[in-house]
Amino acid sequence: MPEAKLISPITKQAMGKTRVAAYCRVSSNSADQQNSYATQIRVYTSLIQKRKEWELVEIFADEGLSGMKADNRIEFQRMIRLCELHQLDLIITKSVSRFARNAKESLAYVRKLKLLGVGVQFEKEGIYTLALGDEMLLNTFSAIAQEESKAISQNQRLSIVKRMQNGEYVDSNAPYGFRLIDKELMVYEPEAEIVRSIYEKYLNGYSTSEIARELNAHGILTKTGKDTWRSAKVAYILTNERYIGDCCYQKTYRDMTVPFKQFTNRGQEDQFYAKGTHAPLIDCDTFKKVQKLLKKRQETFSKVTTQNIYPLTSRIQCSECGSYFRRRLVSGTTKWVCFRHISDRNACSSSYYSEERIYDGFIAMVNKLRFGEENILGQVIARLESATLMYKKNNVTAREMSQSIAALNAKMLMLEQLRSKGYLAAEVHQAQVREISNQLAKLKKERQNALESHIIRMLEDVKHLKTTLDELEEPLESFDEKLFLEIVKEISINRHDEMTITVHGGLKFTELI
Repeated sequence: MPEAKLISPITKQAMGKTRVAAYCRVSSNSADQQNSYATQIRVYTSLIQKRKEWELVEIFADEGLSGMKADNRIEFQRMIRLCELHQLDLIITKSVSRFARNAKESLAYVRKLKLLGVGVQFEKEGIYTLALGDEMLLNTFSAIAQEESKAISQNQRLSIVKRMQNGEYVDSNAPYGFRLIDKELMVYEPEAEIVRSIYEKYLNGYSTSEIARELNAHGILTKTGKDTWRSAKVAYILTNERYIGDCCYQKTYRDMTVPFKQFTNRGQEDQFYAKGTHAPLIDCDTFKKVQKLLKKRQETFSKVTTQNIYPLTSRIQCSECGSYFRRRLVSGTTKWVCFRHISDRNACSSSYYSEERIYDGFIAMVNKLRFGEENILGQVIARLESATLMYKKNNVTAREMSQSIAALNAKMLMLEQLRSKGYLAAEVHQAQVREISNQLAKLKKERQNALESHIIRMLEDVKHLKTTLDELEEPLESFDEKLFLEIVKEISINRHDEMTITVHGGLKFTELI
């Protein structure tokens, strides 16, 4: 008869202390000390010290960010990555609304952490996510937090609209050629010079595409620091009233459906036009001449240069000569052809391609990526994640910064202990806490910059692409313009009828057309 031996379960004591992290969102505008990073360190330190079986790993704080979208919260995402690396056992947070205001995301992250064996403890609601039955409570409180966020957003919106009506609203997003200084748009000469040259070139006969190519050739960076200018970016500068010191408010609007998506305002909401809100960069006479020329070219060539009314405009490049394709109507059929070929057939031997064939190639690519037998994007993401981990592991600079951050956190904890025991005067404590907080903020920013790499950005783009395609429940049967514009970066067509589609993230897929 076989013998059975009892194997006792691993106890918490045998496993060591529970590794605990605290998460908070700190308002950058609030003067309330209870929301300050230093105060929350003190609160959570005290809380964790009372539990001998707990060990504080780190306190994560996202400053001045909405809780509606978790992807925008850098420290939150870093905390989740530590959980994925099995470096945390428990997360403490003040309330459900601090963790996330989006009910769907809140539950998704909680369930993800559950699978990793990581619990989340919500102090205010008394919810512990690893406890049986607490998920129903979390669902309820998450829904409440979401509705609270909607109410807050609505109130903020009413306040903003009121300021728009009075011409007092200042957009935090300064256009190229300006900088926002003390809530006022100020001309930034290094970029202002480029803006003036764009207006001058357009009046001298350059097209928006030609101006974009010249800017790229000279290595001029865009507002976001990228080295790729496109026709649409140039056109936006040529039509933006802010360059003459005026401001048209509410060109876009957000709906009230979570997660508050932004749309172009085409009459759904009121718009407000305010004159003389800031110093001009372009004189009114030059601006009017440009608008007149834009309209004239629109009428002459039966196309709009200020915006790409056709999804394929400025996206198809000839692999032979590098020129962009233009739209033409040939015998009642819409076709696209290389611009240089139109000008001189001897200069480029490219062919005409029907718009329908190009659309069919896009549809075929989408269906392969979404419904193919093999999960192509899943495999790419897995390889990129492996490469990313290897990159971060070998990134000495970021690792050293993390060690410095850990040392500063330890110093902050020591200060709190000295203050609580009366060994440190209040004013000395506050001064040192302030100094350490500044050092922490600087180091975290530098670490984030050190971790930024092409492969990490590519991983984020491919994940976004997969998420977008995962929303398709059925194979694509007809061309989807919105999907095309969202995922396609550029297209190249060669003389062998091969169409190479480059999607955001840099992945390339080839289809015969």
